Amino acid sequence: MHWRKWLGFSAFIPAVALGFMEQSILLVALPTMQRDLGATDVQLQWCVNAYLLAIAVFVLISGKIGDRIGHRQALWWGIAGFALASLVCAVSQNVFLLIAARGFQGVSAALMFPAQTALIPRLFPPNQRGRANGMIVSIGSLFLILGPLIGGYLTEQLSWRWIFWINLPIAALGLYLIRAFLPKSDPVKSQIDLPGFFFFAIGISTLTTCFMEAGNWGWDSAKTWILIGASLFFSILLFYREERSPHPFLELSLFKKPLFAAININVAIVQFIMMVSVIRSIYFQDILGYTPAQTGWMIFISACPVFFMSTASGWLSDRFGSKLPIAIGYVSLIISFVWFGFFPTPGLASLLIALIAFGIGLPSILTPSFASAMSSVSLEKAGVAFGVILTLRMLGGTIGLALINLFVSAVQRSQMAAKGLQAASIATFSALHFALALLILLSFAATFVLYNRKSAHQLPETPAEGWD
Repeated sequence: MHWRKWLGFSAFIPAVALGFMEQSILLVALPTMQRDLGATDVQLQWCVNAYLLAIAVFVLISGKIGDRIGHRQALWWGIAGFALASLVCAVSQNVFLLIAARGFQGVSAALMFPAQTALIPRLFPPNQRGRANGMIVSIGSLFLILGPLIGGYLTEQLSWRWIFWINLPIAALGLYLIRAFLPKSDPVKSQIDLPGFFFFAIGISTLTTCFMEAGNWGWDSAKTWILIGASLFFSILLFYREERSPHPFLELSLFKKPLFAAININVAIVQFIMMVSVIRSIYFQDILGYTPAQTGWMIFISACPVFFMSTASGWLSDRFGSKLPIAIGYVSLIISFVWFGFFPTPGLASLLIALIAFGIGLPSILTPSFASAMSSVSLEKAGVAFGVILTLRMLGGTIGLALINLFVSAVQRSQMAAKGLQAASIATFSALHFALALLILLSFAATFVLYNRKSAHQLPETPAEGWD
């Protein structure tokens, strides 16, 4: 019956809320958590990056696991695991337990993401699946935007621990809706390239840990070079394995298409620079003197353009091709980062100008990029391509946060003796934004070189469905 598919769809909403809200709700609570737990700056960054790294490592293999156990079961276990991890986060009395629980949250989220996409065809006919996927993205965007507002309020009025307690009733609702309304999905045989997965997981984890900790250990430390060597070794093994495996973990052949390569540059770089929000959330409170709730409102305002720019960039992509909205997005981001570079201690009006430009830039790039991605590959490779893009997006985030943290610690340490903590923090904030503006400019150039190369596939003919 018509209404039953929408009851089934309702089971996705708690999972979407958990997965997306958790990416942003923590940001405004970080300074308070640091004071409460006595965490170092690097440990605080790990509270964010453990979640991102776990998703990057596990999201691609989670789709295969969902095939094996049934995607309905994978979604149920993902939500249940997320609830358990949230409970541990809420009661953590030290930062190490919190970091471990955040990693388990990421593993659970990785189970949820592909399961939702795989279950859509069991509920909706082909002519309604695009609409259903678009609604998931839109709902996810809404919770991503609301996260800082909710996090700021809970941190200020109750405790930072409530940003994890709030997940428990949401998860309980999700578990009930899955059992009540989602149809069972039968397990199917799916080839899992376990060696490829292990090579990828170890290579990425060691590289991320190296970048996160090198500022403390020093580049001449044996631990730093052991991690660099391990990352290179396992990365070489991964590429060697992928060239020869009949069922590769990563479909590297997809990157032979210039358009697909360009898309992944867009997505990875955008997720990379989005990690500056972690630094901004701490800076706005510790240096500019805003409260957690005020910081939440500013992040909310910066994300509001998603509501109109996702639609606008989709329309522009249909009318003029993908390059125009992507160019608008890159220019907006360059303006935002250069603005913060020149004005690291802005007044409220100046601050909002830079944040809104940031909010305009992100969906302007991501919306047409995802639409182009699915048109650049054959239909039988669409699921694999989406998994690869999502993996590389999360990888861009986890490596981005690690490198940003490394840059901030190095510059701040070099400025501290001469300027003192506050002046050094301001100078570092400015230098970081100039450096990221340069990275965005280089990505802009590389993307359009690849876009202008010949490709056997056409650009998309349908508008993108949103920004996640």
